[in-house]
Amino acid sequence: MNRTPLVTKARVTAFAVCFFLLSTTCGASVDRRDTKTDMDLSHSRTETEVTGVYATDTVRKPYKLRFMSYNVENLFDPLDDPDTDDEAFTPEGAYKWTRSKLDRKLRQLASVISDVGEWGFPSVVGLVEVEDLEVVRALVKTDPIRKADYRFSVTRGADPRGIDVALLWNPKDFKQVEAYEIPHYGAPLYYPLRKDPRTKRERSGKGRSSLWVALEDRKTGDLYDVIVVHLPSRRGGTNSTSEKREEVNGKLNRVLDAIEARREMPRIIIMGDFNDSPTNVSVKDSLRSRPINDAHGSFRTHDLYNLASDLEEKGLGTHYFGNRLWLPDQIMVSGALLAPGSRTRVTERREVIFSPAYLRSGKGPKRSFRGNRFISGGFSDHYPVYIDISVE
Repeated sequence: MNRTPLVTKARVTAFAVCFFLLSTTCGASVDRRDTKTDMDLSHSRTETEVTGVYATDTVRKPYKLRFMSYNVENLFDPLDDPDTDDEAFTPEGAYKWTRSKLDRKLRQLASVISDVGEWGFPSVVGLVEVEDLEVVRALVKTDPIRKADYRFSVTRGADPRGIDVALLWNPKDFKQVEAYEIPHYGAPLYYPLRKDPRTKRERSGKGRSSLWVALEDRKTGDLYDVIVVHLPSRRGGTNSTSEKREEVNGKLNRVLDAIEARREMPRIIIMGDFNDSPTNVSVKDSLRSRPINDAHGSFRTHDLYNLASDLEEKGLGTHYFGNRLWLPDQIMVSGALLAPGSRTRVTERREVIFSPAYLRSGKGPKRSFRGNRFISGGFSDHYPVYIDISVE
């Protein structure tokens, strides 16, 4: 941050005198809260500014922020949305989907999110495969995560089934500054959340949107740009559908350039279901992500590093498909969150797959659905992943 010059001694004295007169003769109180508006992204604050004089922060203890990503497998409500093909998830549909089944699934997912939090609740949770605002609102009101009082944003993309992504954040840790949707296809690079400038016909069937939310750390004022993705599926063949994922990640890469251009210290976190492995073309080349081990401890602030790459090398995975466990659920971060001397950095330099015994079934996750049948004891067909960021 470029600091403004210190004011002269005379100006400081004049300021102090005015302050004293105001507070004693007029009974005026001074509001020490930050008056900066939520929409201002110009910088993050670690110091207090008083007409050019900077006072350093009070001493605070180091703390951790946990960022979690979870594909929750078909989190639909039982209502028929006339604008999407969600009839299968209605009481009369193929899944015979009811409110009681939804409530059961919500309790299962809430317990997983709580368990990932360990000492409390995750600070930030990215969700994949949610239908709408209402199911997310129902989830955050479900015990035990109800106590976290999560705030959230949900996209409103153009997926034929109505599948969207969401981001939850703990209001004790963060406040939202801005939120955008990044449409997978079409001319707009991004637009304000749920304010698609295209007509209904123009966006019809144009696929999902990624979610970009700028969050401000309430303790330090640092900004984190968090992006949740759910890339086009492999249905129809991995190679034949790769071009779609390459196109989406290529567009996302342009968004990253835009973020980096406006941030002196870009703290970027991308999470979600990429429907590709860390070494596939769409992730490695189109998104220009670097394997974490390739850096050899030397990280460039504006480069993107994949925290799942070493897990793939070890044969670990989050989703069972094609008779094997593979790794579509990935978390990537900018180099600013990895540098050894940084006061905000990823602690382990890798994502963690959360797969306790109760989430496992056979060779993979204990899923919610088998065919059209709901499994009441299931959770999701993906394991959640998370990272910790240490703040000093």
